[in-house]
Amino acid sequence: MSSFSNILAVMFCLFSIILIPTVSGAACESPKYSANGYSTQDGFFHYSTTYIVEFALQCANNYKDASFYALVGDKTLQLAVSEETAKYQVSWQLEHSDSGAQTFDVHIYDEDKFAEHKKAEESGSSSVQPLFSVQHYHAGTSRKSWLSSESVFLLLGVAALYYALNLRQQLSKRD
Repeated sequence: MSSFSNILAVMFCLFSIILIPTVSGAACESPKYSANGYSTQDGFFHYSTTYIVEFALQCANNYKDASFYALVGDKTLQLAVSEETAKYQVSWQLEHSDSGAQTFDVHIYDEDKFAEHKKAEESGSSSVQPLFSVQHYHAGTSRKSWLSSESVFLLLGVAALYYALNLRQQLSKRD
């Protein structure tokens, strides 16, 4: 019996050593980031406007393999991470009617700060600061035709030239 209890004690210690760091939750300390964004601006060929914000993130405590969340307006989105570039990315879509020229505030939270934010939101407070925030400016969508005015005048010029050459050929046949 004592060997069985020793095995249980060793297993409990190993389990505690493995579980305690994951349950206690670490946070990204002193985040350094660089961000860039993209949004579709052509309202003619797309059904909705897509926004993408991508950023590289480095934490002072080498915080990796964790989930990050973004708050954009009233939407909560989970960030995706690229295995190839180790950059994080968040994307969302809006209808063209809601996609006028505007600046989006993208608030980034790690798991701990996001949990704090949710608790504060449920209690009616909004005192939890995000890990960091980035802004993405969208210039608006254009609904112009794929056929530019230069192309229209070029086609009219070619048609006029064709008509003139054809008329000249018909007149030369009469003589």
